[in-house]
Amino acid sequence: MVKGNRCMVCGEPIEETGQLCTWCQDPRLEETLKNLIDETDSQLQQVSRIDVKANPAFSLIADLGILGIRHPLLASHSKIIAKLIVEGGKGTRKFKMRDLQYGQIDIRPFIMMLHDLGFVMYDDTKEEVEIPEQSVLLKIEHELEVEPRRNPASAFALGYATLESILKTLELAKQRIINYGEGITCLYRVSKSKEGKVKMIMPKSYMATLSFVLGCWARGITEFSELDIRKFMISRGVSGKEFTEVLATLSCAFATAHGLYERVSAEHLGRIVIYRFKLADEYVRLYERVRTRRRTL
Repeated sequence: MVKGNRCMVCGEPIEETGQLCTWCQDPRLEETLKNLIDETDSQLQQVSRIDVKANPAFSLIADLGILGIRHPLLASHSKIIAKLIVEGGKGTRKFKMRDLQYGQIDIRPFIMMLHDLGFVMYDDTKEEVEIPEQSVLLKIEHELEVEPRRNPASAFALGYATLESILKTLELAKQRIINYGEGITCLYRVSKSKEGKVKMIMPKSYMATLSFVLGCWARGITEFSELDIRKFMISRGVSGKEFTEVLATLSCAFATAHGLYERVSAEHLGRIVIYRFKLADEYVRLYERVRTRRRTL
């Protein structure tokens, strides 16, 4: 069991006895996330191959995943996904764990996460990973690019896995204390102090940005100021270069499948220029579909 003083999803400081902050506890977040995943799953069932550039639900997931693909704490995870997609597309289905190992981190929690989602089948006794025939990974059109961290195929897989795991975390947190290796904790690293205290290390800029974007969706917020997101991120320990990169990603400074937001209508705070961000039109329409699904279920 892992307990801390930060929200397990977004990283906001909270009472040590809790697991989620008030932002992530809002039932609208869980409901909206569930319906976004249901919408994506519905689209997945209708296609034999996933093209993240041709479907708003898929491109949204890829845009969210880009934030993780670029995060240094998730470099190994991104490489594992990329290898599974590329080798799976070539017909390779089985892998030894050692062939998926990048660096020194323990990749078992992440592989178990992919196993729980049906992306792979993991045999702990044989230390073997297999891609099943119905795996989402085999539907993804892989794109080999010069810069792997801008690969929308890997970004879609990471984004989809992350959203599913956040939803699982929100559901579990209402019932009991979450154990390490469950839900979103599979993406986190752990360290142990000399006193024996276990500490989780989360990719804060990735998780905080996802929480902000999804939380805004849940509340019907399609436009916000740079000051709004800065306040949200700083309270979760994301500032400086990390925050600058988040803003750059949201404003499409990097090559992504589509842009989540448009940077529009600069405001002036004295001599300082403050930008506003507006959700892209295609995602506004997707949000309306998700909201309609919520009303009709």
